[in-house]
Amino acid sequence: MNPKGRVLIVGAENALVNEMAPTMVAREFELLTSPDVRAAVMRLGTEAFSAVVVDATRVPPADRDALSHLQRDKGGFALFVLEPATLLSPAQPAPLRRLTWPSPKGFLDQVRAVEVPVVFFVEQSLYIAQAVQNALRQSGIVFIQMETPVGLVEMLADQNRLAEEQRASAPKSGSPGFWERLAGKAEEVEAPQAMLGKVAVVRFGHSWADAAALDAKLRQAIPGAVAYMVTTQDLIKAAPAAVKGGVPVVLPREAAVRVAEILTEGLEAVRSGPREVERILLIDNELTTLARLSEALLARGYEVATTTDGEEGLRLMQKKPFALAAIGGSALEATKLAGAKLALAMREKDKDLRIVLMIDQFPAQDALKGVSRAVELGLDDAILKPIDVSRLMLSIERALERRFLLLENVRLRKAAEVAAQKLAEVNGFQTKFFATVAHDVKNPLTAILGYSEVLGMRLKDKPDDLKCASHIHNAAKTLNLLVSDLVDLAAIESGKLRVEIGAMDLAAVINEVKSRVDVVASRKQIQFGTALPAAIPPLQGDPNRIGQVIQNLSTNAIQYTKEGGKVVIEVRVEPEWVIVGVRDTGIGISKEDLPRVWERFFQTKEAQTMRKAGFGLGLKISREIVQMHGGDMGIESELGVGSFFFFKLPIPKAQVSAPPVPPAPPGPAMIRMATQPPPTTPPGS
Repeated sequence: MNPKGRVLIVGAENALVNEMAPTMVAREFELLTSPDVRAAVMRLGTEAFSAVVVDATRVPPADRDALSHLQRDKGGFALFVLEPATLLSPAQPAPLRRLTWPSPKGFLDQVRAVEVPVVFFVEQSLYIAQAVQNALRQSGIVFIQMETPVGLVEMLADQNRLAEEQRASAPKSGSPGFWERLAGKAEEVEAPQAMLGKVAVVRFGHSWADAAALDAKLRQAIPGAVAYMVTTQDLIKAAPAAVKGGVPVVLPREAAVRVAEILTEGLEAVRSGPREVERILLIDNELTTLARLSEALLARGYEVATTTDGEEGLRLMQKKPFALAAIGGSALEATKLAGAKLALAMREKDKDLRIVLMIDQFPAQDALKGVSRAVELGLDDAILKPIDVSRLMLSIERALERRFLLLENVRLRKAAEVAAQKLAEVNGFQTKFFATVAHDVKNPLTAILGYSEVLGMRLKDKPDDLKCASHIHNAAKTLNLLVSDLVDLAAIESGKLRVEIGAMDLAAVINEVKSRVDVVASRKQIQFGTALPAAIPPLQGDPNRIGQVIQNLSTNAIQYTKEGGKVVIEVRVEPEWVIVGVRDTGIGISKEDLPRVWERFFQTKEAQTMRKAGFGLGLKISREIVQMHGGDMGIESELGVGSFFFFKLPIPKAQVSAPPVPPAPPGPAMIRMATQPPPTTPPGS
């Protein structure tokens, strides 16, 4: 098995390697190990790897930074960092980490206990919903709230310096107390400068790379400082997008077995599993409305982005697509892009975007215009303010379900078109291949047949040499039959199979076929005969092609009938049809295989054990010939008992009115079998 990629594990113990190996091998990745980052960097300089996996418990933060810089500068591989739950603690120094909100139990207690600065880069929806801020307040943590990361590092550096100065100037043991200072026994100590806090909550709408750069700058200015990228995204679900974007993927240690799955999806951009989490954009200039709605949507598991500016909403759409936008109507009239105009601009950028318009209900005339405009633009819904959250949720769910069905329909249609195109290419190549092979082989084969016959005539007096010439001739005849089948199949596929319809004597055709096949039947000691009526109505057809069909059915029957069996060519005349069939006492066909006997190249398991040569094209070609004569073929068979292959040919209308001719009594040349006669309308007709 050729692996589709190589994965390098850095600093991992055997337990982790053994845990990851089964899933890696199952997805065709080759798993290699490196003792440390230095050795890994050397290998990355000379070898190609799909991914590098770092065990954070055994690789220090500085070394992980080095791999992160190498990925950013050189690229070409995905970077996974596996962290145990303990490394999420702010007491453990580490590069930027992803924190899925809500935070794990006890995490905020650890934040309150540490002395180092802690920064939370919070995605905009969480920031506006005040989810992180409220949790910090409830935990008794004093924090700084920033609308932008500009000046963050400098501000925290000042706060950290101030905290160190205050700790250094704090009263020591034996220092004058309050009463001493009150009595004038000691000089008054200057009041300390107020501390803003060691925790910062920053509204952050930038990329992971931007946050990582700020984190590196922060740790350089304040050794020991820690930073978190706070998101509502599930780490596993967000990981494939990070792989595709060339961003380090930080996962909990227990998710190591998912690395192969994430890497496959990220590298091949394969969408698998259930419906992905939809992203929703909320636009309104009422912050209380945005906070209330975003909190409700986050609780339902959606990804949410919020803004008060329509133009910013359009910029957000360019960064990452949204499934739905809920837009405030008249509340945005002060901005350049408001309400219905903004909805129209968004729909022009993304025709699949579902849009819900939120409209002020007063004045009533403006509300009515807003609803009418929403209907005119084909928006998904228009909801009057104040917004009922349950009503909005119902509208969003309906719109998203509609979007999913529409996109899934497009995806399935495209997949079907691609599959049809590939199938057409395969069929076209196959047809061309058959035609080319048949044409190129037919000419030299004709020469082999001719010269082998000449050799046979000249070697009559040399039995040993004659035997060799006979083998050449027989092999050439067999090959000629196979090539003829390919020629016919190529002609059928291209619609160029030649059938010359004219007056046809069916009895003469059958007798001629019997005379050719008698030798084969005698060799296998099989009783081979015909059962014909006294008279057969004149038919229109191609004697050569119909003879080809009858001969194919007869040789098949003889080939799949054991020695001592019976094969009979039967003919039955009906008011509008002549039924021609070949009945045998051969191996038969199972009910499961019956529907497939007309497929090209198909042979039953039982037939494969008895057939010495052939492509399995005879029945398909025969059926095509019969259908070109206005008839069809059918089959009756029972495994281990025998088969009856038959076809029907139409009687010319001038002959249909004539009364049917009763069959003649059996003569010495006719062998009748005690079997069921063919039905009036064969299966498949």
